Amino acid sequence: MRQTDFARTLTRFLSEYLPGQRNVSTNTIKSYRDTFKQLLIFCDLELSIKPEHLTFDKIKADTIKDFLNWLEKTRKVGINTRNQKQKLAAIHSFYRYTQSEHPEILLECQRILGIPFKKRENKTVDYLSQDNLKYILEQPDTAKKRGRRDLTIMTTLYDTGARVQELIDLKTGDVRLTKPATITLTGKGNKKRCVPIMGKTRNLLENYMNENRLLENGNQFHPLFYNSNRLPFTRPGITYILEKHLKQAKETHSKVLFPNSLHPHMVRHTKAMHLLEADVNLIYIRDLLGHVNVTTTEIYLRANTETKRKALESVYMEVVTQDIPVWDEDTNLLNWLQEFCR
Repeated sequence: MRQTDFARTLTRFLSEYLPGQRNVSTNTIKSYRDTFKQLLIFCDLELSIKPEHLTFDKIKADTIKDFLNWLEKTRKVGINTRNQKQKLAAIHSFYRYTQSEHPEILLECQRILGIPFKKRENKTVDYLSQDNLKYILEQPDTAKKRGRRDLTIMTTLYDTGARVQELIDLKTGDVRLTKPATITLTGKGNKKRCVPIMGKTRNLLENYMNENRLLENGNQFHPLFYNSNRLPFTRPGITYILEKHLKQAKETHSKVLFPNSLHPHMVRHTKAMHLLEADVNLIYIRDLLGHVNVTTTEIYLRANTETKRKALESVYMEVVTQDIPVWDEDTNLLNWLQEFCR
């Protein structure tokens, strides 16, 4: 069967361009792949075009707009997901690549690239207070091996400000226990960054690695945190640990206000907010979190009410009130108001 121009270009985009030239992560490639799987389903169900017959001349800017609306209305993909899960971003990236591969459709590529991201609700940044974090970290039973593991996972996640995938991908060789103690994280696009860890975290990691014989020769590529099958933890696995100890903290401290749920990215938010509250420079926070641009890190500055309060207090002028008469003692004004209301 003859290959279509769309099929050839999409294959090269996913299998050669993204991993070879863009050096993007496997998760990003999977996310882009899923977007185009949904596009093929849309064309099949809504336009009656089978994947093997799909060509560039059958996909116009209006087709992409209809596809995005279909995702939102039929597949219940929210506005945030449509942007953040790289639906439109994947399509834009593909057509940037396509315009150099097929200059004869350059105009249509540019029309598709001109499709804007739909405005979305700016959600607040959820994070734990320092007391919340303290109570949650008190919950693991350190008399048991699993409790010691859970405490080490949660402490490392917080201290490094790591994304959950960065934590999952950690190998024993990424941990440096000698001074200065550091952990090397592999972020988006396989970019590595070295982050310092505090003394308590370092001690927890050393005890954990000794207990699990991870410091022995030949284990430098072994997953740092693994499940009962000695496989790296999954995202749901890490989330389960956090939720379990959040539930225990709620039961132990019933009068304390906790968030309804706790996911790994909230721990990352918590680290950033706590650093901001400690007056750490935003540039250092950016480097710790592995943000490419400081504007991404500025969301924490906008969300931090304590920082705003301190800034307002620094320019607050004390209002003197003792010489201001009480307005309801002015009987003439009261009488006028009563007559006016009649």
